[in-house]
Amino acid sequence: MNKLSNAEDLAKQLADRMVQQQQKKPSAKSYLELSYLFEQSDKLNKAKYILQEGVSLYPTNMALHHTLWSLYTKQNERKEKFKHFPRILKNSFRRRPLKFYEHLQNVLQQNHLFEQSLSITKLQLQEQPRHIGLLRVAIQKSLALRHFEEALAYSETLKSQLTNIRYLAKLNMRIGMIYMLMGYFEKAEEQFTYCREAYKELLPKIYKDGYEKLVIFNNGESSIEYYKYIYPTKRVVATFDSIDKTDKAKPFAYKALKKKSVDLISLRRRTVTNYHQDISREEYYHTIEKLIPFYEKRFAYGTSLGGYCALYFGSTIPECKILSCAPRNSAHPNYGTRARVQSVFTHSLSHPVNTEIQPIICYDPKQRVDHHYITAEIQHSYPNAIFKHFYYAGHRVPFYLQQAGILKDIVSRFLEEQPIPDYDRKLHSKSAEYHRVLAMECKRHQKLHWALDLAEKSVELTPTYDRSLALRIEILLCLQRYDECIVYANEAIQIHPTLARFYILLADTYIAKGNLDKAKDILESAGKSINSQKITHKLTTLKKQMELPTTTE
Repeated sequence: MNKLSNAEDLAKQLADRMVQQQQKKPSAKSYLELSYLFEQSDKLNKAKYILQEGVSLYPTNMALHHTLWSLYTKQNERKEKFKHFPRILKNSFRRRPLKFYEHLQNVLQQNHLFEQSLSITKLQLQEQPRHIGLLRVAIQKSLALRHFEEALAYSETLKSQLTNIRYLAKLNMRIGMIYMLMGYFEKAEEQFTYCREAYKELLPKIYKDGYEKLVIFNNGESSIEYYKYIYPTKRVVATFDSIDKTDKAKPFAYKALKKKSVDLISLRRRTVTNYHQDISREEYYHTIEKLIPFYEKRFAYGTSLGGYCALYFGSTIPECKILSCAPRNSAHPNYGTRARVQSVFTHSLSHPVNTEIQPIICYDPKQRVDHHYITAEIQHSYPNAIFKHFYYAGHRVPFYLQQAGILKDIVSRFLEEQPIPDYDRKLHSKSAEYHRVLAMECKRHQKLHWALDLAEKSVELTPTYDRSLALRIEILLCLQRYDECIVYANEAIQIHPTLARFYILLADTYIAKGNLDKAKDILESAGKSINSQKITHKLTTLKKQMELPTTTE
């Protein structure tokens, strides 16, 4: 067997051949190839399992026996050799469900071979055309690849197999959503009307938040989720997550928007290191293109990375109103952060110039990175934009607005297409974020006593806010008030026992006092319970420092 360049090549070749040959049961060669793939990836236990399953299906195939025996020898597993033939006899009388497809699907998914993954599911359905689990998987994969007609066909087949009324209600709602994605709005409306009548008492119990969800695009890193409000609406909001949010949580502004009787289209990401460079403007709009004409009112909303995406992707939606807070993509080679410049940036360096829209952009002109990006790029790309300035809000603008008590009003006015006023700047006195950002600015200019007063006020307004607690300790360190640092750091650890920064600050305090052993003990103890690269790096640096010879007069 020729060694291929990588796992993706081998997995694709294996899946394509199985589909081409219509292997309703994996062949002995397929077992050998999948085990080889695992072996090349140093997943020897999985390779061994696959071979054992293959031998149980093809007990006379000497290639399987030889490969498995060689693997036992490679792992020095003498006991497994002795069990080998008794296991074959035992398994020949007791057939277990095949795990081959499960392992192959995992490999295909990990290598982003989604078309091949769907093809293997279809192959399995040929053998078991009414298997409920396989039908659900086929629907999910068809939707993720935008194969909406296939998803609809599988959904209708699944509907004929279900008897549970809750599952039927949800499936019928999803069928209506698929019609929406296909642009068949009359059929969709009929489907939703049927659901509201047939399951009138049940729907509010099933949908506590009022939404059914479908993943309508997924490339393995970025995904698009469609949330359909269970009651009639002609308004849709495209939302985009902030820098610290992934698809494991609810979409950005979900809690606020679910009260506004709107549908949602949410661009999500699998990890916080994804900056949506894997999805283009064309792919984004192509996914929702047939859905959008249904809505009379269209909006896009996001902050930080989401604010950037609200402009970059949301501007593809015709007649879309955009609310963007502190737009910035940290992966941008010219305006990104140093920690993330290693990310490949595939988007246009400048947004396409758009003179037809009038996005509302909220930001802090005192935030240097945001201000530079907006004045150098965004103002040029969106010449008719409305800029709302919130001084010393920092980069986390919605957090500041929420604390100042005006976020709900801004979002409500935005969705009602009303002008957003210039709010009384005295409202910033309610915001812990305002005081923290201003304290950081004072600290930067060595106005440490002013900075400390502001940090204390920030903590007073929000006593558990980790950034304010940390800033207060940092300022006290600069003032060499070490005893207070130790007290506050220990209090912060009680509040946030899993945050590495407070252990590091406590260690820094003892280092400043000259007690390196105590600092080392703190970091070693924290490292046992917290998996943190920062703690590990700090501890390594400290140990090197302790090894340096001390000079004496």
